[in-house]
Amino acid sequence: MKGEIGAKLREGQTRIISTQRQGEGKKEEIKVKTDVRIYENQKEADVAEANAELAAKKAEWTRQAQMAEVESAKVVTIREAELQREVERMNALTRTEKSSY
Repeated sequence: MKGEIGAKLREGQTRIISTQRQGEGKKEEIKVKTDVRIYENQKEADVAEANAELAAKKAEWTRQAQMAEVESAKVVTIREAELQREVERMNALTRTEKSSY
Protein backbone atom coordinates (compact mmCIF):
# COMPACT_ATOMS: atom_id res chain seq x y z
CA MET A 1 0.00 0.00 0.00
CA LYS A 2 2.33 2.61 -1.26
CA GLY A 3 1.53 5.82 -2.91
CA GLU A 4 -1.59 7.89 -3.05
CA ILE A 5 -3.91 4.90 -3.58
CA GLY A 6 -2.39 3.06 -0.63
CA ALA A 7 -2.77 6.13 1.58
CA LYS A 8 -6.43 6.45 0.58
CA LEU A 9 -7.02 2.75 1.30
CA ARG A 10 -5.34 3.07 4.71
CA GLU A 11 -7.42 6.15 5.48
CA GLY A 12 -10.61 4.33 4.47
CA GLN A 13 -9.72 1.28 6.55
CA THR A 14 -8.87 3.52 9.51
CA ARG A 15 -12.28 5.17 9.26
CA ILE A 16 -13.98 1.77 9.05
CA ILE A 17 -12.11 0.51 12.10
CA SER A 18 -12.84 3.75 13.97
CA THR A 19 -16.55 3.55 13.12
CA GLN A 20 -16.63 -0.10 14.21
CA ARG A 21 -14.98 0.76 17.53
CA GLN A 22 -17.38 3.62 18.09
CA GLY A 23 -20.28 1.26 17.34
CA GLU A 24 -18.90 -1.31 19.77
CA GLY A 25 -18.46 1.41 22.38
CA LYS A 26 -22.07 2.56 21.88
CA LYS A 27 -23.32 -1.04 22.12
CA GLU A 28 -21.38 -1.55 25.34
CA GLU A 29 -22.70 1.73 26.76
CA ILE A 30 -26.28 0.70 25.92
CA LYS A 31 -25.69 -2.73 27.48
CA VAL A 32 -24.38 -1.17 30.71
CA LYS A 33 -27.28 1.28 30.88
CA THR A 34 -29.70 -1.59 30.29
CA ASP A 35 -28.07 -3.69 33.02
CA VAL A 36 -28.24 -0.74 35.44
CA ARG A 37 -31.94 -0.17 34.67
CA ILE A 38 -32.70 -3.88 35.13
CA TYR A 39 -30.91 -3.78 38.49
CA GLU A 40 -32.81 -0.64 39.55
CA ASN A 41 -36.14 -2.20 38.51
CA GLN A 42 -35.34 -5.35 40.49
CA LYS A 43 -34.47 -3.30 43.57
CA GLU A 44 -37.73 -1.33 43.22
CA ALA A 45 -39.63 -4.61 42.94
CA ASP A 46 -37.84 -5.97 46.02
CA VAL A 47 -38.72 -2.83 48.00
CA ALA A 48 -42.34 -2.98 46.86
CA GLU A 49 -42.55 -6.64 47.88
CA ALA A 50 -41.00 -5.91 51.29
CA ASN A 51 -43.44 -3.03 51.83
CA ALA A 52 -46.37 -5.29 50.92
CA GLU A 53 -45.16 -7.95 53.37
CA LEU A 54 -44.75 -5.33 56.09
CA ALA A 55 -48.25 -3.97 55.48
CA ALA A 56 -49.67 -7.50 55.67
CA LYS A 57 -47.83 -8.16 58.94
CA LYS A 58 -49.01 -4.85 60.40
CA ALA A 59 -52.58 -5.72 59.45
CA GLU A 60 -52.22 -9.12 61.12
CA TRP A 61 -50.72 -7.55 64.27
CA THR A 62 -53.60 -5.07 64.39
CA ARG A 63 -56.12 -7.88 63.99
CA GLN A 64 -54.43 -9.89 66.75
CA ALA A 65 -54.33 -6.85 69.05
CA GLN A 66 -58.05 -6.27 68.47
CA MET A 67 -58.79 -9.92 69.19
CA ALA A 68 -56.74 -9.71 72.39
CA GLU A 69 -58.73 -6.63 73.46
CA VAL A 70 -62.00 -8.45 72.83
CA GLU A 71 -60.79 -11.48 74.76
CA SER A 72 -59.64 -9.27 77.65
CA ALA A 73 -62.98 -7.51 77.77
CA LYS A 74 -64.73 -10.87 77.73
CA VAL A 75 -62.62 -12.16 80.64
CA VAL A 76 -63.29 -8.98 82.63
CA THR A 77 -67.03 -9.23 81.99
CA ILE A 78 -67.10 -12.89 83.05
CA ARG A 79 -65.10 -12.12 86.20
CA GLU A 80 -67.40 -9.21 87.06
CA ALA A 81 -70.41 -11.49 86.62
CA GLU A 82 -68.83 -14.12 88.87
CA LEU A 83 -68.09 -11.51 91.54
CA GLN A 84 -71.62 -10.09 91.30
CA ARG A 85 -73.04 -13.59 91.69
CA GLU A 86 -70.84 -14.13 94.77
CA VAL A 87 -71.99 -10.80 96.28
CA GLU A 88 -75.62 -11.71 95.67
CA ARG A 89 -75.08 -15.15 97.23
CA MET A 90 -73.49 -13.56 100.29
CA ASN A 91 -76.36 -11.06 100.55
CA ALA A 92 -78.86 -13.91 100.34
CA LEU A 93 -77.00 -15.80 103.08
CA THR A 94 -76.96 -12.68 105.23
CA ARG A 95 -80.72 -12.17 104.78
CA THR A 96 -81.34 -15.81 105.55
CA GLU A 97 -79.25 -15.61 108.72
CA LYS A 98 -81.03 -12.40 109.82
CA SER A 99 -84.45 -13.93 109.34
CA SER A 100 -83.36 -17.04 111.28
CA TYR A 101 -82.78 -14.98 114.43
